[in-house]
Amino acid sequence: MTRIIPVLTLILAVATARVTRSESPKEVLAQINKDSFGNSILSVLQLQLATGGPVGEIQILLNNIASQLNGDQKKADKVHESDTVAFEKIIADLEQEIAYHQSQIVALSNLRDSTTEALGEAEAEVRVVTSDIANNEKSFADEQATRNSQHETWVRKDAEHVDQMDAIDEASKIVQHLQAGVAFAQLKSRFEKVQAKLMESKHALFKPLINALTQLASKVDNKSIIKILELLAQIRQQLVASRASLLATEERQAANWEVQSGHLQEEHKRLVERKAFLENSIVQFKVTIQEAVEDLEDQTLFLEDAEDSLAIQERWAAEQEAQYEAQTFEREQQLEVVERLQEVLTQKVSAASEFLQIREEVF
Repeated sequence: MTRIIPVLTLILAVATARVTRSESPKEVLAQINKDSFGNSILSVLQLQLATGGPVGEIQILLNNIASQLNGDQKKADKVHESDTVAFEKIIADLEQEIAYHQSQIVALSNLRDSTTEALGEAEAEVRVVTSDIANNEKSFADEQATRNSQHETWVRKDAEHVDQMDAIDEASKIVQHLQAGVAFAQLKSRFEKVQAKLMESKHALFKPLINALTQLASKVDNKSIIKILELLAQIRQQLVASRASLLATEERQAANWEVQSGHLQEEHKRLVERKAFLENSIVQFKVTIQEAVEDLEDQTLFLEDAEDSLAIQERWAAEQEAQYEAQTFEREQQLEVVERLQEVLTQKVSAASEFLQIREEVF
């Protein structure tokens, strides 16, 4: 029996691709007999039959082979089912990974493009802001120069008014002394200084006064003195009013400049801060773009690796599926051969005996 098992297995493999249901038992055995190993097993069977060995032992062997084939197929089915589940999990994971990398590539591409656009806008705006800062500083310098000139003019005119008022006060004192009876000769030096100072101013306001003082120097009379004192009082009042007007103008211009300079300084501060913000944003934009480009390259490589892995897994799965189907088909063919041999040996033993007898005679 131990000699028959491996030989029968070999016969099954030889006969798998050859037999069909339409062939007769003699034809089946004839095909097996054509193979050297099949010839050997048939010789054993012939010897078994010639010596009167029971056919039942051969049937038991065939049943064992069929059971083994069915067991192997069940194991293969279980492994195939497990491999299929594992493969589907791997494929799902890889597809999810591919989808993730694809979404990352889209997001990074959008980030790179939008940040590049923002960078261009920031660089354009910083040029505008830089120009605005220069214009602001020029406006401030021009307005500051104008204000300085206004102040210097006020200082000069105010000093002139003070000098003129001092001269008027001095002239009033001199005239009052003359009115009190002091001799002109005693006051002549002071009188000439005041007269010279009034003439230096070249102000139209002083022309009548200068003429009156000149006449007074040649002839001192009380009527002229009273007239000159009245004129001096009027001129001083006009000088006080003029000085007050100049001061009011100075204060108004100073207040206006304080407001205007405040606005210019606030605008300058805002522009400087805006420029600093833009320059910092430009640095950040460039960093973001560089990082996005690098990440995009990494994600592209990751995507390619995942796609390669998916292709490899799919090829491996296809190969495993093909191998499983081929082995399953082979087992099915082998089982069919076992069944047909069983049929020959059980239901048509006479045909097998007849064939073996003919084989002995012919071959």
